[in-house]
Amino acid sequence: MATKTDKEGRELVEIRYEMGIPGTFAKGPIMGYFLEKLKEKELWGTRCGKCNNVIFPPRVLCPKCMVDMAEWVKMEDFAHIVTFDVVHFPTINPLTGEMRPVPYTSLFMVFPNGAGFFHFGIEHDPEKIKPGKKVVPVWADKREGRPADLLGWVLAEE
Repeated sequence: MATKTDKEGRELVEIRYEMGIPGTFAKGPIMGYFLEKLKEKELWGTRCGKCNNVIFPPRVLCPKCMVDMAEWVKMEDFAHIVTFDVVHFPTINPLTGEMRPVPYTSLFMVFPNGAGFFHFGIEHDPEKIKPGKKVVPVWADKREGRPADLLGWVLAEE
């Protein structure tokens, strides 16, 4: 427990505690396949049989047509930045329950087939990160079929 004061000199008490919410969930066939492929350093999405829309990460239903996704699509091993934010305030990582180190970079990227998605960038210098730049995935050394197997994205060498 730490003691601080506000601008008016009033004593503030800060109490830190950890809260755990244990839980389990079924991966299901779509997410199960996707996570297994992460272990192999492969990115897979799904394509709608009606509108041909490709979704990454994969989904059971097309968000446009609301029909079952018809097929699996192997994604390219690169994407291009559309936009980004370099975040300088800590937030809790929902996958680990721990505070994210700052700064961190949030990227919105698009694969060559048009599938767009959000993920983390490894680079934090806004002078180097630009829309249109090519990025490649950075993988965990030990992959376990979990979302954290894909650590983030780094600018591709030009």
